[in-house]
Amino acid sequence: MKENKIDTIFFDIGGVLIDIHPERTYEHIGKCIGIPSKNIELAFPITAHERYEKGEINSKEWYEAVSKSLPKGSSLEEKDFWFAWRLVLGKQTEVIDILRLLKKHYSIWLLSNTNSHHIKDEIKIRYDFLDEVDGAIYSFNVGKIKPDPEIFYISINAARTKFENCVFIDDLKSNIESAKKIGILSFQYTSTDQLIKDLINHGLKGL
Repeated sequence: MKENKIDTIFFDIGGVLIDIHPERTYEHIGKCIGIPSKNIELAFPITAHERYEKGEINSKEWYEAVSKSLPKGSSLEEKDFWFAWRLVLGKQTEVIDILRLLKKHYSIWLLSNTNSHHIKDEIKIRYDFLDEVDGAIYSFNVGKIKPDPEIFYISINAARTKFENCVFIDDLKSNIESAKKIGILSFQYTSTDQLIKDLINHGLKGL
């Protein structure tokens, strides 16, 4: 691969730029209603969560979907749920430093399966990396979630680039495999050191 072909780098958010802790959400909900966190995790409405991240249901409907998924007789107050939902998001990772080095040479974009509450009420308030990027594709805005290939087509068009001119970084293997199938150079994030090695080995500048 020629070094000068790459002009755009897409970063996932959760699990790459921010540590995520879904177990903290399950634990807090469990404490609020007196049920083991493992039971909360098993009951969690995955289909509703996907709909929320596609923007098909709003935040109120998402809370109601979680409430309905809990064992009969359980009562989860909305304020307790949103506190628990906030706990999913942890600290910024060292990948932010890599992003800052790369932005001197490439257009930097975010490409994330996420929801309106996390972006508008959490990430925009608690973190500073949004100021470092040239653009962002959020699943709830475009109605598609990774690994659906369509979200990559949407992202490429938004960034005004080409598949062969991009790099995509994500923590989930399924998302990486989907991006690779349509011609995007993609790396699964497992550690900061490994990511740096992958990027250097493929000729990325600035590291």
